[in-house]
Amino acid sequence: ENVALMREVEEAQAARHEARVAKEQMKRFKEEYSRRFTTLKAALDKFRKEYAENPSQQTKMKNHQLLNSDFAKTTGLMESQKKDQMIRQLAAELKKEKEESKKKDTALRKYETFYREVKARSAQKAKQREQEQQRLAQQKKGIDRTAR
Repeated sequence: ENVALMREVEEAQAARHEARVAKEQMKRFKEEYSRRFTTLKAALDKFRKEYAENPSQQTKMKNHQLLNSDFAKTTGLMESQKKDQMIRQLAAELKKEKEESKKKDTALRKYETFYREVKARSAQKAKQREQEQQRLAQQKKGIDRTAR
């Protein structure tokens, strides 16, 4: 019974550790994603600012085939969608891990409470047995004295 409880405790601890690791990975991913997005946005703002000031560059940019191609637009959109999907997926996994961890924590608390109750009952029974033995020993002493 204790072995099963210990196994449950270890499994719950492992689940909490996995949830922490997943949360940490998610946090690092978000930070990296945010950092890259900020860098890219700054570069685009700089590019837009530089070319907005130069009218001849604006004409070149309007006619630039690669920038106006469907491929360039689609690729950027697809990449963004993939990253967004990955973020949603990781968030869902993290939520699932948290729920599982909560369930395991609840079960662990129940087992710990049960274990404490069993331990208390065992201690109480041992105390009762000891008291019974002492009472029997005293009765035996009383019988031995009266027999003399």
